[in-house]
Amino acid sequence: MNLFTKIKCISEFTESEQIFAQFILDHPYDVIQLNINQLSKSSYVSTSTIYRVIEKLDLSGLNQLKLQVSLSLQNEKKNDSSIDYNYPFTKLDSHHQIMEQMLSLYDQTLKSTFNLIDLDIFLKVVQALYNAQNIYLFPSVGNYFMAESFQQNMLEIGVKVDVIKEHYYRHWHSQLCNKNDLVIIITYAAKTENILEIAKDLKEKGIRTVLISSTIDLPIAQYVDYNLFFSSYEDSEEKIASFSSRISLQYLLDCLYACYFNRDYEKNLAYKIKNYID
Repeated sequence: MNLFTKIKCISEFTESEQIFAQFILDHPYDVIQLNINQLSKSSYVSTSTIYRVIEKLDLSGLNQLKLQVSLSLQNEKKNDSSIDYNYPFTKLDSHHQIMEQMLSLYDQTLKSTFNLIDLDIFLKVVQALYNAQNIYLFPSVGNYFMAESFQQNMLEIGVKVDVIKEHYYRHWHSQLCNKNDLVIIITYAAKTENILEIAKDLKEKGIRTVLISSTIDLPIAQYVDYNLFFSSYEDSEEKIASFSSRISLQYLLDCLYACYFNRDYEKNLAYKIKNYID
């Protein structure tokens, strides 16, 4: 059930709980972006009231509330949209119509991706990147090029990033990692061979990990420290191409790079200019 619909169906809220429940309906974007203390101040209820509402919604915590609000907003936009994300054009469309449909697909995808970002989690990922001694990316097959684009951006400011594609090398790199390293796993539906086992191994060793995935409930999520989300409009298999998920991932990785760059703006800009090659 859509979270907004679920809220409207619950009659057991106390008066203060009803105030926050209505705040979710009236200000969903604030719920996504604010931390617990900011939400308490904005909605004029206590943090304990917020947690009671979360419990009555059968959610595990604030992060899951943010995710469910984002998904509900995403589903509403999807229902209002005429775009078919798996088949955004037909054989009868003109070139101009195809370009218009693709523009709409990109626009909705980027807005959806932005709405799925939990700012607190995102900033922790940027900090983890900043603190990491070594950064490893384990992308699924369809995401190699976006991972390599991120690698190139980071390399151009003097930060070494390794993109590990083959399972054999992922296994050995995961064994070589230490607690000062960061591993970013990129997968839409976690169907990559042995990726779950690798995530378990990293968790057991205390290696910090980030999962960038669709909003599907994936078993791998329990073994990572942070989870960022693709816009999940597409079917994982039946589609013309991964138009939406690719632009969503590109946006996420570009934002991570941009925020990392901004930590030492002048230093990074000077390094780029000094070492620029055509």
